[in-house]
Amino acid sequence: MENRIIIAGSGGQGILFFGKLIAYAAMLEGKEITWFPSYGAEIRGGTATCTVVISDEMIGSPVIKKADCLVVMNDASYDKYIDRLVSGGVLLYDSSLMHTPAGRDDIEICAVPASDMAAESGRTGSANMALAGALAAILKIAGPDSIFSALDRITPSRRKNMTESNREIIMKGHSFAGNT
Repeated sequence: MENRIIIAGSGGQGILFFGKLIAYAAMLEGKEITWFPSYGAEIRGGTATCTVVISDEMIGSPVIKKADCLVVMNDASYDKYIDRLVSGGVLLYDSSLMHTPAGRDDIEICAVPASDMAAESGRTGSANMALAGALAAILKIAGPDSIFSALDRITPSRRKNMTESNREIIMKGHSFAGNT
């Protein structure tokens, strides 16, 4: 098993944290992982991207040309990366912020109203957590216990007050994807 994932959006949407969370949770489940962050000089508001590779075997390189799964949080990221998604791959996107993508009938599309889920929980900036939960459910990368453990370990101390609401939002995304 190997999952090559691209996660993309704008700086400030928690793209890098999202990728790190998924990678760490998979590592806790005994998987081999790489996490490769990339962001523009502007950081907040600029483009932020990361690639995550999760495998049962050793990984040769964190650089991927084609992804099995593409997660996008804005239309610009969709436009930039959709051609890197393999035929038969999974597109996961925040349907609260984006138009319905068109143009590919050879992929599985999962629209998650992530920003709406986060807003319902009072954390408008935590849409990335809903998408992380959905991604984990769709690809069966890691169970909720591993995701929560990873969340506890990688959340900076200045943000620990958000842990409980982030868990709630992760479970909303996980349940949503598990029911679609």
